[in-house]
Amino acid sequence: MAVTTRISDGFVPDVWQGWMSKDTTESTALFQSGIMASSAEMASLLSGGGRTMNMPFWKDMGNSEPDIASDDPSVENTPEKLTSGKDVFRRHIVTHAISVADLTPVITGGDPMGRMRVAFSRYWERHFRRTLVHTLTGIFQDNVTNDASDMVNDDSLDTAATVTAAELISAESVLDTAQTMGDAKEALGVMIMHSDVQTRLAKLNLIDTVHDSDGKVKFTQYLGYRLIIDDNVRKLTAGTDTTYRNKYWTYLVAPGAVAWAEASLPMPAEVERKPSQGNGMGVEILHNRRQYAMHIPGIKWTDTSVSAESPSYADLRNASNWDRVYAERKQIPIAALVTNG
Repeated sequence: MAVTTRISDGFVPDVWQGWMSKDTTESTALFQSGIMASSAEMASLLSGGGRTMNMPFWKDMGNSEPDIASDDPSVENTPEKLTSGKDVFRRHIVTHAISVADLTPVITGGDPMGRMRVAFSRYWERHFRRTLVHTLTGIFQDNVTNDASDMVNDDSLDTAATVTAAELISAESVLDTAQTMGDAKEALGVMIMHSDVQTRLAKLNLIDTVHDSDGKVKFTQYLGYRLIIDDNVRKLTAGTDTTYRNKYWTYLVAPGAVAWAEASLPMPAEVERKPSQGNGMGVEILHNRRQYAMHIPGIKWTDTSVSAESPSYADLRNASNWDRVYAERKQIPIAALVTNG
């Protein structure tokens, strides 16, 4: 008689969690692009308690001209005071489950555990990418409200007139957006955009494709920026969010701009068996739980409006939950471009 391999056969929660963490840091576009970097400080704080964690920092000195040396003993210089600030990041604890009927592997064959790993890895990759996109949306909204939009270049209009080239993404608009970083603009290296905007650039044959040594597509670029395409970037829809035109936000991010940490949970994964389901054939449910932090240093989490124990996507998009604590704009290596396409 044939023996069917089930999820519970040989399932080890810690090994499963190791797979998930490895897949996250090695296979996701966020890590491959370099914009996310593991933070030992955040990982250490995450292993303790609390919904939010504080990260004190020393503020940089100003840019005043240095004193001119003198041989006059009566002339004394005035020391600049070194002050400190506090950055804050938020703990995320999220769960997801997927079920497989016992009948499925009997009919389809194959390795259910292997398929589960692929499915979960893809799911978490999408979740982490969306978490970052919604985080950036909230941060830029806070910047518009409280920091005079010094990280945002808005070339869009909302009129009934025909859209012009000046209101669409272009080399000039991207360069102007990077210029919000001043002489620190060379740090920016990744662009996160909506697929509508990416399609327009592709039709104009403005996207470059980078291949690996085997000739397979490794990633795409525009103006030297590595592209990440995600339809969760902010889009204002004509007739709903605006009167006449769609508005698209495109995010420019520097490699290493996003700090990342993950900590294990008491039971990061487990299998639940429902023998009565499938009309008695049985179903196994694999539960996966992740605890992590994703943070852009210099933009503290205020925890002003949170709907549950961990922030939802809507909470991350809420500008009131963010506040810039680094005074110098150049210390925050992100920028946003707003266009009509």
